[in-house]
Amino acid sequence: MCLPKNQFHFGLTEEEQTVKLKEKIAVVTGSTKGIGKATVFELAKEGANVVINSRNQSEAEQVASQIKDKMGVRTLALRADVTIIQEVKMLMEKTVERFGRIDILVNNAGVFEICAFLKISEGSWDRIIDINLKGTFLCSKLILPIMVKQKSGVIINISSMAAKTGGILPVAHYAASKAGIIALTKALAREFAPYGIRVNAVAPGVIKTKMAESQAEEKRKTIPLRDLGKPEDVAKAISFLVSDDASYITGEIVDVNGGLVMD
Repeated sequence: MCLPKNQFHFGLTEEEQTVKLKEKIAVVTGSTKGIGKATVFELAKEGANVVINSRNQSEAEQVASQIKDKMGVRTLALRADVTIIQEVKMLMEKTVERFGRIDILVNNAGVFEICAFLKISEGSWDRIIDINLKGTFLCSKLILPIMVKQKSGVIINISSMAAKTGGILPVAHYAASKAGIIALTKALAREFAPYGIRVNAVAPGVIKTKMAESQAEEKRKTIPLRDLGKPEDVAKAISFLVSDDASYITGEIVDVNGGLVMD
C-alpha cells in the first residue's frame, strides 16, 4: 500500500518526521558570525525558536530577521556581554519572559589570539579567559536554575582542538581557556545529570572563519580529510547533540577536525 506523499509512518507528516527541534527554545551566544551564526540557522532549520546574542544589537537584529524570513520560526535578538553577570541575567530573563522556558544553551561566544607565551600580557590573558571561560561559566550558572526547575535542558560548550594539543600555533592563553571548558563540561554533566540535563562540548579544528583565517590554508595539507572545516560542520554536530537522538550522551567532547586529532 502506498502512503500519501506527505505522510510516512504512525500518522506523522514529513515535517514532523524530519524536524527534530520543533518549538524548542535555544539561546546561542556570539551568534552573529562564524560558528555561532551557522548554529542558529541550523537549529532554526530543525524547528527551534532561537535567541541571537551579540554585543552589537543591530547585528543581532539583522540575523534574527534573516532567520525569521527564511525559516519562519520565532526569533529574539538580545545584546549582552557574557562577561558581565547582570547582562547575562538579563539575557536569560528576557528569553524566559518571551518564550516561557529555555531548552538549549550553546556557549559559543569566544575570542582567539596568536601570541608567544612570554609576550602574553596579563590584560590579554584576562581578556581571553574572561570571554571564553568565565563567559561559559556565567551563562551556565544563570541558565541552570531554569533547567533544573524544568527538569530538562541541554548545554553545548564550544571548546577547541587546541585544548587537547596545546595549539598548532602559540596560543597558550586560548588553549588554557578551552581546556577549562572541557573540565567544566564534564563537571556540569556529572552534577546535573540527575535533573535530566545534558552537557556536552564540541571541539572544532581548523574551521573557515575569520577567527582562524591566519592559520587556515597552510594547515589544509596536514588534515587527513584534506579540507578545512566549515562553520556548518560544527553546527550540524551541535544540532545532533541537542536533539533527542543524543538523549543518552552527556559529558562528551565531540571532535570536529577532519581527523587532525584522533583520540
